[in-house]
Amino acid sequence: MNEQTKELYDTLADLGLPVQEVDDTRHYWFIRTQGGSYFDEFFLDNFVAIGHEDVPCVPEDKRTDQLIDRLKEAHPQTTRVLNQVYRFCKEIHKGDIVIIPAAASAHFAFGYIADDEAYQEELNEEDIAEGKCPYTRRRKTHWIQGISKDRVDSKLYTFFRNQQALSQVDTYSDFIERAIHPLYIKNDTAHFTLSIRTPDSPNALDIPVYMYGILTMAQELAEELAIDTTDFSTNIKSRTNVQSAGLIELLGDPAFVALISVVAVALFGGSVKFDFSEDRKTGEMKTGGLIGAITKIMDRRNKNKKYSEKEMQAIIARLQIEDPTTKKKEDGR
Repeated sequence: MNEQTKELYDTLADLGLPVQEVDDTRHYWFIRTQGGSYFDEFFLDNFVAIGHEDVPCVPEDKRTDQLIDRLKEAHPQTTRVLNQVYRFCKEIHKGDIVIIPAAASAHFAFGYIADDEAYQEELNEEDIAEGKCPYTRRRKTHWIQGISKDRVDSKLYTFFRNQQALSQVDTYSDFIERAIHPLYIKNDTAHFTLSIRTPDSPNALDIPVYMYGILTMAQELAEELAIDTTDFSTNIKSRTNVQSAGLIELLGDPAFVALISVVAVALFGGSVKFDFSEDRKTGEMKTGGLIGAITKIMDRRNKNKKYSEKEMQAIIARLQIEDPTTKKKEDGR
C-alpha cells in the first residue's frame, strides 16, 4: 500500500470507518449454545464452551482402542466428538472468529478468540444449582457485535442450521467478514460493504444509478488527486443482495476501494462528514486537499444536475442505506 492510499485509509479511520486488515490464516467457527440456554452467559462473561466434559483432548494418533471403547456408550459418534474436543482445545487459535446463536437463532453474536489455548473454569455446586453453564473447558472471547436474524446476510443461513456443537465455517469467511467489518482488506483485496435496509423492493434503477454515481465520482476524485485510474474499471467488482437485509459490496484494488469509500461517506450528511462551505474549499488534509477535491466534484455534479449530491442522497434515503461510519452494534442478547 503506497503512502497516498494509506493516507486515504487514515482519513476514513478519522471519519469513523477504520479498515480492518484480515489475516488469511484466520479460521471461522460456529458454536452452539445448548438451544440458546447459554447464549447470555457466553456473551456477558466473554467465553465459549462446547461441553463433552468426559472426553479428553487427544490427537488422532494418540487415541487408543481402550479410550474409544470407553467413550462409545455415551458418545456413539465417538470419532466426531473426539475431533470436536481436540479442535476446540488445539485448533482454534487466538484471532479466529467465533459465532454463537441465541434461542431459535433469533440473534447471533460475532467475536474474536482472545486466548492461545483452552482454560479450565472452576465451578462449585452453587454455580451448578444456579443454572450456570456446567462446561468447564472454555475459550476466552472478545465479542464484536450482535446481529438479529432479520439483519443477517441470508448467505449465512446454511451453516446456522448445522446442529453440531462445533463447526468450522471457513467457506463462509467473506460473508462473515462483511457482516462485522464494513471495510476490510484480505489477500491484497479491499472490500467495502453498504447495508440496504428498505423493507420494500427497490426501484429497478436505484441500485445501478447509485453504484454508477459513486464509481464515477470516485474516478473523478482519483483524477483530482492525480491517482492513475487506467485499471479502475477492471479492478473493481461488485456483489449485491437486495433481499431483506440487502447489501452492496464493492471489492478490488485497495486504492480504488478507498476512493469509493471516501465518496460514499461524503454523501452521508455532506457538511457533517466534510465541510463543503466556501471557506473550507481550500482546506488541506493529508491526502493533498481531499476536502477541496470532493467539494469540486460535488459542485460540478450539482451544476450538471446529473448524479448530483441531491439525487444520490434521495436514492440513499429510498434504499435506507446505512451510514457505515455510524453503524450501530446491536446488543447480542
